Amino acid sequence: MKKSAIVLSLLLAYHASLAAQTLDITTNKEVKTCLEKYGENSSECLEDLNDKTEDELNQVYNKKLKAMEAFDYTQWWMGDKNRKSTMIEAFKKNQAEWLTYRNDYCNVATTGSQGTHFLGASSVGCNINMNKRRISEIKMIQLKNLE
Repeated sequence: MKKSAIVLSLLLAYHASLAAQTLDITTNKEVKTCLEKYGENSSECLEDLNDKTEDELNQVYNKKLKAMEAFDYTQWWMGDKNRKSTMIEAFKKNQAEWLTYRNDYCNVATTGSQGTHFLGASSVGCNINMNKRRISEIKMIQLKNLE
């Protein structure tokens, strides 16, 4: 009985920590560090953080795009040049649409910070969190079947 109570409390604590992590897309520990370190003069720090994740996103995107462009489509079952071109164009279009989605989503997600001194931090936090998710998504794209 004692073991099951311990396991149950650990599971509840784990679930609570997951819920806290995903409760607010605008919250980010790097942003929090900027705010704690620079207070109301944190705009340069926040801008640097935002630029850093934008650069990382662009690097991951460009790396995947180059891999797609260089990939030998004859390795695909029924692969042809048209299928490869279609995939590359779909990836470019998807990224452009995702950037619009991210911007619109973060605009909505920061509604609670509108009219406060925390709007910039919330916006940067949302961008960073969304960029990190997108980076993971792009990295999951496999050009060759892994089986």
